[in-house]
Formats: sequence, C-alpha cells, structure tokens
Amino acid sequence: MKKLIFSLLLFSLGMASFCTTWTITNVGTTFSPATITIHHGDSVNFTLAASHDALEVSQATWNANGTTALPGGFQTPFGGGLVLPAILGTGTHYYVCTSHVTLGMKGIIIVENNSGIADNQSQAGISVYPNPANNLMTIKAANDLVGSQYLISDQTGRQVLNGKLANEATPVDISQLTLGVYLIQVVGQRRSSVKMIKN
Repeated sequence: MKKLIFSLLLFSLGMASFCTTWTITNVGTTFSPATITIHHGDSVNFTLAASHDALEVSQATWNANGTTALPGGFQTPFGGGLVLPAILGTGTHYYVCTSHVTLGMKGIIIVENNSGIADNQSQAGISVYPNPANNLMTIKAANDLVGSQYLISDQTGRQVLNGKLANEATPVDISQLTLGVYLIQVVGQRRSSVKMIKN
C-alpha cells in the first residue's frame, strides 16, 4: 500500500512539472499577448497595471464589447491575479478589461487537451497566416492538398465558408465572419485541419 501511495505521489509531482504558468500583461489598453494557446492544466498569471482587471465573458458579450460576467468564469482583481487550471477548462475563454473594453482591451485563452497528438497530426498539411487574422488570411497547403476543398466552421460546428485551394498559398476573405475561433478543414487525398482566430 505504501508503494502505491508513493507511486501516485511521484506521478502527481511529475505531471505537475509539465504544467506551465503563462503570463499576460498589459501594454497600455491592450492585453499582451492578446491571444494565447495553452494546455489543460496550465495556469495564467495576469500581471496588470492597477487600472486593469480581467473578466471572463461569453463570446457574444466579447463581440459586443460588453462586461457581463460569464457564470462560472474567471475574474481577476484590478492589478491582476492568478487563474488556476480548475477554472480554465478545455475550450476557448474570452475575457475583457471591464474599464477599457470599449477601447478594445480584450483577450482570448485557448485551452487544448494535454495530448495534442490529434492536433499536431491534423496540422501537418496546412497552416494559416496571419493568425489571428482580421479581414484576409492565407491558407498555406502542402502540394498534395492543392485543388482540395476547404471548409471553415464556427465553434458550434456550423459551416460558414468554403472554397477550393487554388495553389499552395490561397488567400481567403474572412471580413464577413464575426470575431471568434474557427476550424479550417481541408478534405483531399488526406484530411487536415487547423484553428484560426478572427479578431
């Protein structure tokens, strides 16, 4: 029994060593970085000026520059604070500075599963730049995917755009998309996907 408890303790300590604490600061009235991708189990430390806080909101509230708190979401006091993994579940977390959201002080934390195996494999054939993007992005595809169809879906899985990869660097107009996270899938000789953020 003692060996089992000791083994579990060592396993827990080993897993904890793989967790990271990410730091988000402010540069004037913007969060820096404004978008980060972390792994489940990581923490985020907001190191902010005394006039800034961070409040998690829904995507709709974030898009509308609102300050209605997301039930069960995180909130740091003015000056910042630590957001623990228990509050940062897998998925996309939208947050704002309640005092400066109207000036565009907003951010996104994307929390991915620890394994990352499926994500790494799926991204082998395509990439997107810039990411985050505003009105225009480019899908860069491997040779064997040129001519394939691409599908862009929102977080609910609804397809919002589609087209064909004309060459290895295909520009795509995303000006009509709302702010948020999208999944780009390419279906050809093989399937490949990557996440894209519209900001």
